Amino acid sequence: MSGMRVAVLGAAGYVGAALVEALGRMRRWEVVPVVRDDHEFHCTAGRYDVLINAACPSKRFWAEQHPGDDRRETVDKTRLLREQWRWDRFVQISSISARTQLDTVYGRHRAEAERMCSGRDTFVVRLGPMYGGDYRKGVLADMAADRPVFASGRSRQSFAPVDWCADWIAAHLEDTGLREVGARTTVTLAEVRDAVGSSSQFAKDVVDDQFPTTATGPDWPEAAAVIDWLAGRRISDARAR
Repeated sequence: MSGMRVAVLGAAGYVGAALVEALGRMRRWEVVPVVRDDHEFHCTAGRYDVLINAACPSKRFWAEQHPGDDRRETVDKTRLLREQWRWDRFVQISSISARTQLDTVYGRHRAEAERMCSGRDTFVVRLGPMYGGDYRKGVLADMAADRPVFASGRSRQSFAPVDWCADWIAAHLEDTGLREVGARTTVTLAEVRDAVGSSSQFAKDVVDDQFPTTATGPDWPEAAAVIDWLAGRRISDARAR
């Protein structure tokens, strides 16, 4: 795959930025970061060996409040990328929520976008909960700030470093089908909260299990490693205040 041209849609986002860095570290491709402002330019700037769609929004609460906007940014955008851009391989960055949260707008839209992504030239990657990088929102941010967490403490999640997830995707651009990616183990939200001494309360008794059901690897990360990261995040935030 040496010398190939890889476009990363959503290059300024949480996963997209990590992917641009991961691909750059490998020094095997010409990496084209694509953000909203230059989207139209790159759409007409030739053919891409690999087009990676990391541009679907990750705001679950926002999706519930703005279902039409979320559909446009997820389902409609995926369709337009596949129809209007010129590419040889298409990689859709999705979420395990496409399997586990079909009772939500967010989960349904990600599942619908996935259904457009089929064929031997397409790879769908469902990511589980992540941490590290420019992490700003989600249950870990709530615990860091002692805010309520809107899920049950019994929820089992496969927290994995976003940089590790990006490296894994970069190394598997030739894969096809669907793969769920995260830690190879799980930890409950209550275990994380208690280990870091957060005073967050679980404000919603809904079990939100988020972990891969497709095969994991022995070299995949341990979910409990998130505890040390979150403990360090709480210390840094306290010093900043």
